[in-house]
Amino acid sequence: MSPYNPLRLTVHTETQRNLTDKTPQIMIENMRKYTGLMVVVLILLAAGLIITMKPGGSGGGVGNEFMNVEGVALDRNDFAKQGENTVAAVQRLVQMQNFNDFIKLREFVGSLMGTSASETQNNLDFVTNRILLKLKAQELGLYSSTEVASKYIKENMFQGRDGAFDPAMYTNYVDSLANLGFKESDFQELIGEYIVFTKARELIGGGIVPSTEQTIAQMKSEAQTVGLSTVNFELADFAKAVKPSDEEIKSYWETHKDKYKTDVQLKITYVLTLLDDSDQPQRPTPAPDADPNEVSKQSLEYQEKLADWEEQRKNHTKILTKLFSEFVDVTADSDGLKFDEAAAAAKEQAGEDFTIVTTEAFNIENTPAEINNLTLKHYQPGTQLSSFLFDPKNYNAEDINYNMHTFSVGRDGNLAVRIDERIEPKVKDFEAAKDLAKADLIDERARQAMHDAAIKAQTEIAELLESGKSFNEAAQEKGFNSSTLAPFTAAAPPADISNAEDLFRIAAVTAPKSIAKQLSEAGDTTSIVYVDSRSYETSPEDAIKEQQLIDNTSTQLQYVAFNAWLSSLKDDAEIKQPLVQ
Repeated sequence: MSPYNPLRLTVHTETQRNLTDKTPQIMIENMRKYTGLMVVVLILLAAGLIITMKPGGSGGGVGNEFMNVEGVALDRNDFAKQGENTVAAVQRLVQMQNFNDFIKLREFVGSLMGTSASETQNNLDFVTNRILLKLKAQELGLYSSTEVASKYIKENMFQGRDGAFDPAMYTNYVDSLANLGFKESDFQELIGEYIVFTKARELIGGGIVPSTEQTIAQMKSEAQTVGLSTVNFELADFAKAVKPSDEEIKSYWETHKDKYKTDVQLKITYVLTLLDDSDQPQRPTPAPDADPNEVSKQSLEYQEKLADWEEQRKNHTKILTKLFSEFVDVTADSDGLKFDEAAAAAKEQAGEDFTIVTTEAFNIENTPAEINNLTLKHYQPGTQLSSFLFDPKNYNAEDINYNMHTFSVGRDGNLAVRIDERIEPKVKDFEAAKDLAKADLIDERARQAMHDAAIKAQTEIAELLESGKSFNEAAQEKGFNSSTLAPFTAAAPPADISNAEDLFRIAAVTAPKSIAKQLSEAGDTTSIVYVDSRSYETSPEDAIKEQQLIDNTSTQLQYVAFNAWLSSLKDDAEIKQPLVQ
């Protein structure tokens, strides 16, 4: 898949957080100077297959080409309607409290949408996969029609409390889609796609059947209760005894040099427009016994001050945003060459509210807090700028314009970052790497010593068990402290045991009243495991649970097969997408 039209322009969309785990920024670079792209006619599939973008429909199908999948060209309107607007239409089911139908279509959207940090890239993947599925559905003999989609809607969706189709609920929903450019026929097309999607998934993964015996055995294994005792060895006890010489440390460093490299570093120049809001009027907090009239007066004064402050900020922000946009346009028109000149010109007009900073080299942990702590709009909460800047995909040493990235930040600010230089890691010399190499060598030797000690103790204790001694007696005779854990299940392991999950895994396949052949080596603890008991409690619901598990496992396998098939279609397809961040 080749990147196409390498420009970036911020686009705001309706939230998708209930459809995916991503709520990132939607950005593609400025498109002003690429308005001369070829005019295309969008004709997807033959008439008769409901899942088509009709010629002349969906944004007209005629305009500047925005993306192209296997010869199917879409302009920006087509992309918006097939991508973010479709997602918003599905999201609107939640707003109308129609959760059952939302879950159905979320399955469709979630399976076809990507998992990128960029919301735009997710939409691009979603639209791309929709087109590929439409094109390949014919080859699989999968068709739908308006009649089939309408029948499905009436029989399976928009059900009222009595379980019957509710025409008013359906009409209200369809009417609510008007501002997204959707008509009833568009929604019917979407349902047609959903029907074909479910049939394709069944067809692709239908032949994959989980082993009933193994599936049920796995369920029972995970549901059993185990009681066990352990003898534990701690890494810290063995590390104390490891004291390598300088020669040994240097020899270790010589054979592990690639582990010890300097951090990736960046040099950047950034432009930031973000007004300080420390002077925002604060709501007064009256005393409990304050005069109501005085409280009312203070509240009114506060509202008036706040309104004035917000109006001034709005006007100031409008000016800054205009200057920032002009700076971005000039930079884009010059392929990035006039970044500094355009920034300086904008600052001359804007003054101190237009910040320009060029940094020294820094690693990811030392990304300037002034920008790294900013809230990035359209990204997942808590996302830091550093994770984007240090992603190698966002730097090209041969293309200055490629290295400029814009963001909406904070309350109403804008940020442009140019990555001036990316300094790749270099192998550290011995003196710089000595302490790290020493720590790794000690750790390696200590772990080996701990493992050897545990194996030796395991053999000795096992021999005493054969003579009739209990595990605790055998451990004590050999000078080890043993611990007995109360019986527990995989779903409810003891919270104070760090390797409880690994202990259960080993105990679950070890015969009761025996010592496990495998050691538990999790984290900094190695344990000898003795299984006191294993039990599985049956219940009248077991048969139902087993069938549900088999059905769920079968569905999961279908998803795996379908997603692999869809991925292969994408790998083999001729796709042109805009380059996004």
